Amino acid sequence: MLIRTNIDYTKLDFGTVRGVVYLRGLFKISRIYTDGGEDEIKEFTAKTLFTFEKKIRSIPGVSDIVFQFINWRKEKGQWISIESKKKEEKKEEKDEDKTTPCV
Repeated sequence: MLIRTNIDYTKLDFGTVRGVVYLRGLFKISRIYTDGGEDEIKEFTAKTLFTFEKKIRSIPGVSDIVFQFINWRKEKGQWISIESKKKEEKKEEKDEDKTTPCV
């Protein structure tokens, strides 16, 4: 399924225990067929993660999936790039520093 979904599995560890699928490591797509920028690539990767999760859950005998990716996290049902989350937090800190008056 990793190969059919075009996922680079070389940096992933995966296995199952009593119907629970464990995936951890660096999630990357092998080939991205887009001319878009970084945002479009992240959107494509998030969609791939969503469909990949759906495919795994549809396998008979799978009761749950545990994701422990270095670069992606699932929050409130949405896949979020951890790198972009860190960038947003840094930007917010800079914006707060600009608005805070010096004493």
